Amino acid sequence: MIRVWEPGAEIDARYRLVERIGHGGMGSVWRAEHLMLGTPVAIKVLSAHAEADEDLRARFLREAKAAATLRGTNVVQLLDFGFDGRTPYLVMELLVGDTLSERLKRLGGLDVTYAGWVLDQVARAIAKAHRLGVLHRDLKPANIFLARDEDLEVPKILDFGLAKIANPPGVSGITTTAAGEILGTPFYMSPEQIRGGKRSDHRSDLWALSIIAYECVTGRRPFEATALGDLVLCICQDPIPPPSTHGPVPPGFDAWFARATEREKEDRFQSASEWADTLCAVLGLSAAERTQYARPPMASLPPMTRRMHPPEVAPGGFAGGLDPEATIVMRDDEDG
Repeated sequence: MIRVWEPGAEIDARYRLVERIGHGGMGSVWRAEHLMLGTPVAIKVLSAHAEADEDLRARFLREAKAAATLRGTNVVQLLDFGFDGRTPYLVMELLVGDTLSERLKRLGGLDVTYAGWVLDQVARAIAKAHRLGVLHRDLKPANIFLARDEDLEVPKILDFGLAKIANPPGVSGITTTAAGEILGTPFYMSPEQIRGGKRSDHRSDLWALSIIAYECVTGRRPFEATALGDLVLCICQDPIPPPSTHGPVPPGFDAWFARATEREKEDRFQSASEWADTLCAVLGLSAAERTQYARPPMASLPPMTRRMHPPEVAPGGFAGGLDPEATIVMRDDEDG
């Protein structure tokens, strides 16, 4: 029997759903409460069609394992995992705030010092993930949450649904994306990732972070395309407009971005720590600024909201044009 999730429904006799706060092709995210403790949580459950899809079930379980592997301030915390009948569910901390994507849509670019602080915190979490052998593979502004705690913010990485648990960088036998498999959000994919035929690794996460850095500093994406084929050319072949094309940027940021987005991954920054150290040097962040909690400019703070996740995007192609935040999961039979 197909289970219909609605407010008031109980999951596994342990949680009660209160309000749906996100939904998409894979399933839905709900604000819920623990029946015994009364504590608020966020619960992610698969949709009926995703339950029947072994690939999507595997993605869901992979997300749970990746989240369980990573414990830290800058990663959304997994609190529980289980099954209600055949339906798997994830229980996560309920966050207050908005995504980096929402912040950028509202403000355009960010204050340079604040942008550097956010990116540094995210890079630290990614560095830890890579040390543990976890590759995110879908970093984008929509998957970075700026969690509010009164007047402070804590960046947290969301959605490890495309993560791959592999050996840490530098360890022989590292598992990478199989030839012909294309996973992620195209606007933030590295050349080796979007081609599918080349094997991508932890450096594809660093490419995605670099595109996010460009967007934070300039308020613009480096690529403008309305079709996937055109975007592939922009990422793999065409000259990338320097950040200064869109206005004044800190000295050295153009050169930093050029290295961060070299087409050959061996020519880029080789670790998240190196990536963050060089970015903070260019943006002028002091050691103290890198470690303190950030108080964002008051103009950037939205009304208090309680949410966990933006709406998900169904796996597959694109409807109505190329969505810069759409995640795709597809196979390409050609190596190339």
